[in-house]
Amino acid sequence: MPFLLNGNLVARVDLKSDRKAMRLLVLGGHAEPHVEPKHIVSALSTELKTLADWLGLERVTIKARTELAHALRRV
Repeated sequence: MPFLLNGNLVARVDLKSDRKAMRLLVLGGHAEPHVEPKHIVSALSTELKTLADWLGLERVTIKARTELAHALRRV
């Protein structure tokens, strides 16, 4: 899924809905080459939580092991 911030493509995340466990899984995630993950993680975290709520899921689980994923875990 592409992630736009202020009209610019800043990251891409691979998501999966685990309905049994009521989780939105982040299986992969990469910031675009010109973007520092620390500048977008707050906004991306908010959007992931909003998406999980919209899907009726209880939480977001970060499974990816990328730089962006590590930054998301710290938020």
